Amino acid sequence: MYRIGEAEIKRLRRLFESGKIFRYGHGGECDRFEAGWSKYLGVEHCRMTRSGTSALYTALVGLGVGPGDQVIVPAYTYMATALAVLSAGAIPVIADVDNSLTLSPKDVERRITKHTRAIMPVHMVGLPCNMKKIMKIAKKKDLLVLEDACQAVGGGYEGKMLGSIGHAGGFSFNFFKNMTCGEGGAFVTNSEAAYQRGSVAVDCCSFYWNPEEQREELQFAGHNYRGSEPEGAILNVQLGRIKGMLSRMREQKKELLQVGLDAGLKSIKNNSLDYECGTHLGFLFKKEKQARAFADALHSQSVGAFLPMDTGRHVYTRWDPIMRYQGAHHPALDPFKIPANKKAKIKYTDDMCKDSLDVLSRSVLIGTHPDNTRAKVRKMGEAIKAAAETS
Repeated sequence: MYRIGEAEIKRLRRLFESGKIFRYGHGGECDRFEAGWSKYLGVEHCRMTRSGTSALYTALVGLGVGPGDQVIVPAYTYMATALAVLSAGAIPVIADVDNSLTLSPKDVERRITKHTRAIMPVHMVGLPCNMKKIMKIAKKKDLLVLEDACQAVGGGYEGKMLGSIGHAGGFSFNFFKNMTCGEGGAFVTNSEAAYQRGSVAVDCCSFYWNPEEQREELQFAGHNYRGSEPEGAILNVQLGRIKGMLSRMREQKKELLQVGLDAGLKSIKNNSLDYECGTHLGFLFKKEKQARAFADALHSQSVGAFLPMDTGRHVYTRWDPIMRYQGAHHPALDPFKIPANKKAKIKYTDDMCKDSLDVLSRSVLIGTHPDNTRAKVRKMGEAIKAAAETS
């Protein structure tokens, strides 16, 4: 969380005083946020959800992904990315990340089979994937692209907003994201059909709140992942802050990155410095020992830094339910066991993405913050220069 305070409290107070705290029937906070977020991203449709995970799941349902399909996901992402694929009944195929710490287009091509239906690039820790190459592959192979922008809320890539480039995009608004309402999420798309199907997956009564709207072909048994009016109210305030916050963090990243380069460090690959979130800058070392020495030196000077390899469930080897082939609470619903996926199943091993484990263990990420003072940024720069001498 970056900023939250009195403005959100005032908006919530007005909401509660109005008594209109159910999301339907009055053009309330959720409707306003969905319209505002669509406009910000430049997309046609947005549907709020309970979380980033449910946003990805409902987007997959909207896109028609299901049993018999494979979906390519990166080796470095929160395991919810792959779990959302399983929730839709499909099989996640794990591909390497490259020196950008995001999905490797080269390895994506290597992992495509006749069962591949979609690619899920993840803009991890605010770092955009190489969407130009990924979209080129998808077009060539006639594949769907669902952008997981859960950790890159508000960021862009070469002038386009993350989440708007593929066929759909998913976002998280939990406590740790650029915009937050505590929990929450949304999926976006330019496809009317994907939006309508995904909306039923979000809300089992999506077409029942309006008795005049009859869509029998879409009224399948959905769930209840709909957002709430209090969440919408908070997000409407947060949306007003995001552009300026990311601009400040991009400036800090560029400044600190240059300090590191001048000190002889090597940067991770940055796919779109002028448009990305700017929440993290990264340096790449020849050996893990050097990376850890650099991070330790920063810690000693009160500068936050971490190795991506140390982030637990964000590394595929720690995705226990997947590595153990536990795809659902009941065998009859388990994508790993149902007949439709017999030919789509793959074997998961700890060393299947060795290149990812290597780069994740040799990289160090440093976070920025929109409230950092000039003095704080200078201090971080000095710490980076001093730490470079120890690595």
